Amino acid sequence: MDGKDEIVFTGEYRDFSLGVRFGLSGKKPAEAAAALAYVSERIEPHAFRFSGIDTAAIERMAAPSGKGIRAVSAYFEANPPGELRKKLLAAVPKPGLYIAAESYLLNRLLASAGVPFKIAPPPGMKPESEKISDFVGFMGKYGQWVAIKKLGLEKVQEYEVSGILSGINNTIVNKAFDFAGYSAGNTPAAAKRKSFGNLAQALQELESKAVGGPGDAYAICKGIEGAGFKPYASPEMLTEAYPDIKPPKVRGRKPKG
Repeated sequence: MDGKDEIVFTGEYRDFSLGVRFGLSGKKPAEAAAALAYVSERIEPHAFRFSGIDTAAIERMAAPSGKGIRAVSAYFEANPPGELRKKLLAAVPKPGLYIAAESYLLNRLLASAGVPFKIAPPPGMKPESEKISDFVGFMGKYGQWVAIKKLGLEKVQEYEVSGILSGINNTIVNKAFDFAGYSAGNTPAAAKRKSFGNLAQALQELESKAVGGPGDAYAICKGIEGAGFKPYASPEMLTEAYPDIKPPKVRGRKPKG
């Protein structure tokens, strides 16, 4: 990066390939948010897929009866938690990836029900093409914000590719909220024990507060996080199975000493 405001993603691994660039000089924050959303939309499915979970099996599970937040909360009310857990465990190669399966189920349920939970890029958005490099990398700069993430592909393992894509996705999902005018800040602390039952209750509370405006995605995403779940790919979903994948630092936390 040469100091210009821009968003760049480049990388290729097996059947995944993406090389895009967005010039952001003179652009508004909402345009930077849209650029990040574009990248997230295209890398997130592969972050889940390369984690090792059976995405096809989870997609078959993610069938809400209707549209809207109520349909998602009704799904968790209608399906016993023990049965859901059993099915999700059957969709992972090792128990440590259960959180990834949980996250993907939520991700697909919300999408199937048409519930916004991330900033979405505008239809027809077209970036410049970027040369595909022999690494997976993200370089972002806009104003005072700079983010660089990179993974070399020599002797790389599939879960490591999931790790870099998840790390990039976690960063850009939250930074897109910032640029769109919503202060992502720290994830809200869970008020109750993490469970599908309490998640259904949190979704019902979110439904009562939704106003059908652009802020709904932020409120829904952070409300779900407050219930102990993440509906998007992030490094935490891999950490238990692969301790070398580190969870993101909590935003706003200052180091001691």
